[in-house]
Amino acid sequence: MYFNPISIYNRVIDLEKFDVIIIGSGAGGSILAKELARKGKNVLILEKGSSINEAEAFKAYDFVFAGVDIWRIIAVGGTTLVSFGNTVPVLVDEIKSLGLDLRDEINDLIKELKAKPLPEKFRGKGTRRFIEIAKELKYDVYLMPKSIDPEKCIVHCKHCTAGCITGAKWSALKELNTALSLGAKLVDEVGKVKIITSGGKVKGVKYIKNGVEKEAYSSVVVSCAGALGTPEILFSAGLEEGIGENLFVDIFITVGGIVENIELNREIDMQAYVKLENGILTPFYSVFLRQRYICKGISVRPKDIMGIMVKIADTLSGTVSKEGKISKPLTAKDIAILEEYSEKAAEILEIMGANPKSIIITHPRGVHPGGTATIGKVVDKNLETKIEGLYVADASVLPKAPGAPPILTIMAIAKHLAKNLNF
Repeated sequence: MYFNPISIYNRVIDLEKFDVIIIGSGAGGSILAKELARKGKNVLILEKGSSINEAEAFKAYDFVFAGVDIWRIIAVGGTTLVSFGNTVPVLVDEIKSLGLDLRDEINDLIKELKAKPLPEKFRGKGTRRFIEIAKELKYDVYLMPKSIDPEKCIVHCKHCTAGCITGAKWSALKELNTALSLGAKLVDEVGKVKIITSGGKVKGVKYIKNGVEKEAYSSVVVSCAGALGTPEILFSAGLEEGIGENLFVDIFITVGGIVENIELNREIDMQAYVKLENGILTPFYSVFLRQRYICKGISVRPKDIMGIMVKIADTLSGTVSKEGKISKPLTAKDIAILEEYSEKAAEILEIMGANPKSIIITHPRGVHPGGTATIGKVVDKNLETKIEGLYVADASVLPKAPGAPPILTIMAIAKHLAKNLNF
């Protein structure tokens, strides 16, 4: 047999010990990797998805049909690649009541990301009228802070949910690039990950790469695989109690109407929002609205379609089973809130000038899965599981549905963990 130096090299890498192993590279994993790499820690990041060009993030969409459709991205950077850049703190008080105070991390991140509403030139007729009417109706209406560089952003661009084409919008790739420049290692296209434990302590992970099982060792492993991925990681460690329960997804629908020349199709979405008790209303041009009109035999120009997203804090009715089956039924309570808030959205559309007969609604979807490893049930206030050294720092730990974008809070959770890990 010929000597194969590459094979020997790969075995050395496999047996290398790391200070921390992070599973997942989205909002939580990227921040954690950067913060720990800055401290000089030897960091390994494992990612199920591929490394892709951010502008082609739409190619990495993964659709889970679980009652309510759940949309996510499986790629390096995760679903941050297709977010709207919304940067609002959510559930801070609720999480603080469980012993985890994120206020400092939230404030630090807002400064780092330079999160603020986009300049007025970005707000077109649709958003301006939405704000005016919401105020007339005495709603609490706010401008949406966004982690988007207005100098790089294109005013009429609609590419946020397909992947930013200019580099204007924050994504986890920015944090990952910093982490990698500081010596962190990233392995993408990783197959099934299993936690290695001994005596109630974490020892490392096994994972599949290119069809070959490999091992990496560390006394600290953090799952940042998201609410649909983290349960599998924790189940592999022999944990069961509370895992995979309480799944929420921040269910949303879009209520649309025909308003001549409103041109929401030429605006960046979600620049303002109405805060309601169990969710938000926000301007959103959904491509599904035009499809609905076509199906109804109604000819309409894209520039005449006005959409309002109705996003709610849904009930914790979903599950991720040990076998990986995902279920997220729409409950009677969810339906009642969606109906109530849809009527509010329809009222705004009618005041804008939409004929009530033109008002349509899209099917329910969810893009913020969380709750499957909650603080106080699966992890403690330090984000550690019952296995010493095994942590979770993603939306899985959120105690309830926020009914609003959770990225900032997820990042704060990871930043807090990085600050408080003692190793």
